Amino acid sequence: MSVSANLPERVYATIKRKILNGEIAPGARLLEKSLCEELKVSRTPVREALNRLGNEDLVLFRPHCGFLAAPLTADGARKLKDLRLIVESKVAALAALRATKSQIDALRDAAEMPVVIPGDDESFVRFCQANSRFHLLLTRTIDNQPLENIVMSALDQYQRPAYLGIGRVSDRTKATKCHHDIVDALLERDPFKAEAVMSGHVIGGSERIIKALVEAGL
Repeated sequence: MSVSANLPERVYATIKRKILNGEIAPGARLLEKSLCEELKVSRTPVREALNRLGNEDLVLFRPHCGFLAAPLTADGARKLKDLRLIVESKVAALAALRATKSQIDALRDAAEMPVVIPGDDESFVRFCQANSRFHLLLTRTIDNQPLENIVMSALDQYQRPAYLGIGRVSDRTKATKCHHDIVDALLERDPFKAEAVMSGHVIGGSERIIKALVEAGL
């Protein structure tokens, strides 16, 4: 694939990373001209990236104002919790019925979460990446690309406050146990158990983020 063909994806990935890691602050205006100059590209790939990020709810468009990085709010986190409960709990239930042995083995290998070192941003990024990998591997067992896209977008939004230091997890033990419990439910071919464990997993993490956002006045 040519460099020019890769350009829209590179621009999208760069802007998305800046939003997720807080380099572009929540609520900040995204000026197309400035982004074009910074990334040394034309307006077309920048506009394409912003529209794509808008579909992922990481960017908003406001008339007479333009594009903004989506703000972080407790209300938004509550709505995201509802979405993840509906989608990811059912994904887990379907995975219990559809996942192959090799897929379950891969999930077991991915279930262990890395250690988070307080104050070490890199260790936290590794934790988030490992968590996303487990959830995406689980979603891929049901072979449904639209659902995979929804889960990927939801995970990005869920982990965004923590990347900014809000509601960071400090103990990998609970997440690791939940992941292993989900794998056990898949091995038992028990969709009800898989759904219940995933629901508890989503609620626990979401409530931690919501509480932190409320305490931060957001």
